[in-house]
Amino acid sequence: MSLRPDETVQKALLSTTSRFVGEYETDKVLLTHAWPSFNDLLAPIRWAEGPASRSAYILAFRTKSVDKSPGNPLPDYSPTGEEIASYLSVLFGKRFDFHGLIEGIGYYHIPNLSQFDSLAVHDLPHNSHKVRPDFNIPLNLSETGRLAPLLVGNTLPSKFIHTFHGCAKFYLQALQNFELDPEVAYLHLISAGEILSNYHDFEKPVLLDDEMKGYLKKIRIELVDGEKIAGRIEARLLFIKRRFIETINNFIDPSFFNQSEADWELGQFKPETFRQSVAAAYDLRSKYVHTGTPFGRWISLRLRGNNEVQIAKPVLDDKDFAKVIHRAPHLHWSGTLDPILPHQIRRATWRISGT
Repeated sequence: MSLRPDETVQKALLSTTSRFVGEYETDKVLLTHAWPSFNDLLAPIRWAEGPASRSAYILAFRTKSVDKSPGNPLPDYSPTGEEIASYLSVLFGKRFDFHGLIEGIGYYHIPNLSQFDSLAVHDLPHNSHKVRPDFNIPLNLSETGRLAPLLVGNTLPSKFIHTFHGCAKFYLQALQNFELDPEVAYLHLISAGEILSNYHDFEKPVLLDDEMKGYLKKIRIELVDGEKIAGRIEARLLFIKRRFIETINNFIDPSFFNQSEADWELGQFKPETFRQSVAAAYDLRSKYVHTGTPFGRWISLRLRGNNEVQIAKPVLDDKDFAKVIHRAPHLHWSGTLDPILPHQIRRATWRISGT
């Protein structure tokens, strides 16, 4: 038997700052542990919850034979490793990293291990060794079976696959940028929400606010050919922000408010103002993209106490911007609670599958 890698079996190295048990195995996919040397005295530091925590796993999957005749390009299965890392991130609400292939199309590969030398804030919920509270999915690799329709076969509609993949990619990138660049992480989460908003069809009246409805009604009544003109205006309105707000709001159920863990009542989300908070999150993104106005330190404050929104309105020269900061969800806060904005995006992303 040849000792060379099987060209139909691809093996990728994944890791997470959290910690999992169990494994997932089918005839085409294996997700299992990659162990350090049992004589490595530093290994327990990786296994324990702390700044240096990182556990490694092997993703092996079977593919078709490759024609290696001259002139035929060889496939690159690296994107598959990246996809699976993002899917696992959405499923468990934890940070995963893809380090590259170790075996692929019959060749050995060198993975990138630089992340193993980095530290993480271990009390952030996507790094901790604790189950995320929104779905309570055990940190067991066997739960990967929930993703089976995405891993094998072509039974899912292409629109769903593209939407889930796009959202998962931005969600994982947000977690990976959490500690380094909170503004970039925030932008990734809003992008995931925009992708979600285009998955669902909304009736135009739902996407129009009362003010715009009033303008269009006046056009219809008072102008010659008003109905035609109003229809043209509606067709050209993109409704991007409104779709984002409606999508996130529709995926949040009452338990989201009933289980608030904010220390101060003033820092809790309220059902009556939640829509404003979602709108403020989108406004922060838009202002940053169009004007470069920084906001990272406001939405990533690690002050004493756990709060979902600002307790008091910031004192800024730009009064409108201060109002947006006051309403916008925090990206994360101190303690081991679930980050609010990722919580919204993750719920919405996962629920488009009907699970």
